[in-house]
Amino acid sequence: MRDAHMNLWKSYGAAAASGLLMMASMPGYDLWFLAWVGLVPLLLALRGRSSVHQYLMINVACIIWSIGTHGWYPSIFSGWGYLVMIAGGLYYGAILKMGYDMSKRVRGWYSIFSIPAAFSVWEWIKTVVPFTKTWWIELLPKSQWTVPENLQLLSITGFIGLSFLILLTNVSLAEMIERGWGGKKRPWIPAFFLLLPFMNYGMGYATVQGGAESLAERPITIGATVDLANQDPEVLALGNAGFAGDGYVADTDDMKQRIFDINSELSRQLQEGRKADFIVWGENEFMNLDDRWLYEQVQELSRELGTTLVVDSVWNTDRVMYDTAVMIDSAGEELGRTPKIFTLWGEEEYGFSPGPRQYAVYDTEFGKAALAVCWDRHDPSILRNYAKEGARLVLIPADDDFGGDARFPVFAASDAVFRAVENRIAIGSGSTSGMAQVITPYGEVTAASEVNERQFIVGDTFVLEGKTFYTNYGDAFAYLLSACFVFLFIGSERNKRRMK
Repeated sequence: MRDAHMNLWKSYGAAAASGLLMMASMPGYDLWFLAWVGLVPLLLALRGRSSVHQYLMINVACIIWSIGTHGWYPSIFSGWGYLVMIAGGLYYGAILKMGYDMSKRVRGWYSIFSIPAAFSVWEWIKTVVPFTKTWWIELLPKSQWTVPENLQLLSITGFIGLSFLILLTNVSLAEMIERGWGGKKRPWIPAFFLLLPFMNYGMGYATVQGGAESLAERPITIGATVDLANQDPEVLALGNAGFAGDGYVADTDDMKQRIFDINSELSRQLQEGRKADFIVWGENEFMNLDDRWLYEQVQELSRELGTTLVVDSVWNTDRVMYDTAVMIDSAGEELGRTPKIFTLWGEEEYGFSPGPRQYAVYDTEFGKAALAVCWDRHDPSILRNYAKEGARLVLIPADDDFGGDARFPVFAASDAVFRAVENRIAIGSGSTSGMAQVITPYGEVTAASEVNERQFIVGDTFVLEGKTFYTNYGDAFAYLLSACFVFLFIGSERNKRRMK
C-alpha cells in the first residue's frame, strides 16, 4: 500500500513537471524545445490511474502551465486575474482529459489523433469566441515564436496546424516510451509521426534560407521608437490625468508637444546612424488630427528626415472618434490614415469606436502597404484581410503597457511574428513601452527593442509577391480538423455506450 501511495505521488510529481516544462517553453522563458516533450511525463503518469486521478493530474499540469504563462493577468483584471489564470488551466485540463478519454475508446490506429485534435480544435475555438478572443492570447504554438523554421506551416494551416503537430509529437513520444521497441507490436505508427517535426523544421529551414537573397538584394530599412511616455512622470505631469482604459490621454497642448519632442529626437538619432525608409512611432495618441499646429510639425519632421513617418493620432469625424494610424511621406504628404479596428473595453468606454473593416492599402515606393494599430495584430483576420487586398508591408503603432508589466509585451510581439508568417508580409511596429519590431515575411525578427526602455531600433526586411494559402482561405484547416475531431468524438461516444 505504501508503495502504491508513493507511486501515486510520483505520478502527481510528473504531472507538475509537465506543467513546469510547458510553462518554460512559452514566450518570456522561450525554451521552445520543451513544448515538443513537455507533456510526455504527464501522459505516462496517467497510465493505469483512475479517471478521477487522471482528471486531477491533468489539471495540476494545466493550472501550473496557465499560471506561469498568464502572470500578467492581474495587471488587467486586478484580483480577478488570479481566478482567470486558474480558469484557463481548467479549460485546458478539460479538453486534454476529453482527448485522453477519446484515445482510449477510439478503435484503430488513428486513435493517436484524439488528443492532438481535441486540444487544437478547442484551442482554436477560444480564439473566435468574443471574450476569450480578446484577452486569451496564450497559444501553445507561440512557444515556437523565436524559431522561424518551425513556423512556416502557419502559411498553410494557421496556428492550429502547429498546435496539432506539437501535441502529436508529445503523444507519439509517450507511446514509443510506453511500448518500447522490443515487443511483438513495434510502435511503427508513433515512430513515423515522430519524423514529422523534423520534416517540418527541414522544410522551414529551406524556406527561411530562401529569404536571405531577398533581404540582401531588396532590403527595406524600418526604424521604430519606444517613447516610454506612459511611464514618464514628467510627461504625465503635463496632462490632466485623463485615462482611456489602457493608457494615458494626451489632453493638453504641453503634453502633446512633449510626446512629439521625445519621438522626434529619437527619430533624429535613428537617422543619424542609419537612414530608414520608414519610421514607426508607438500608439501614443499624442495628436488630434485637428491639431494643425502639431500635424504640420510631423510633416516638417518627415521632410527633414527624408523618410516616411507612421504615427498614432486621434481622428474626430462628424459622428465618431477613432484611434488612427497616419502615414506621411518624405515630402510631407499624407499617404493614408487607418482607424484601429480591434478596440478594447477601456478605449470604447472613453469614446473610441472600432474602425470600419474596409482594409485600405496605400501605394508606396516599396509596394502596397497597410496601417494597423496595436491589438489589430491579435485578430488573425485583420492582417489577413489587409494581405488579401494586396498589402505586402504592414506598419503598426502599438501600446503594450499594462502597468509596466514586462511579461505581456512578448506575447503581443509573438502575435506580430505569427501574422507575418501566415500572410508572408513584412511588419514594422513601434511601441510606447513594449517590443518594437522589424519582421521579415518569414517571421525573422531583424530588430527588436527591450521592454520598458526608451530607445529606437533599426532593421531590414523585404516584401514578397503572391498570397499564401492561409491568406486566401483562412481557417480552412481549422474547419477540416474540427470535422476530424467530430468524427473521432462520435466514434468515442459510440464505443463508450458499447463498453457500458
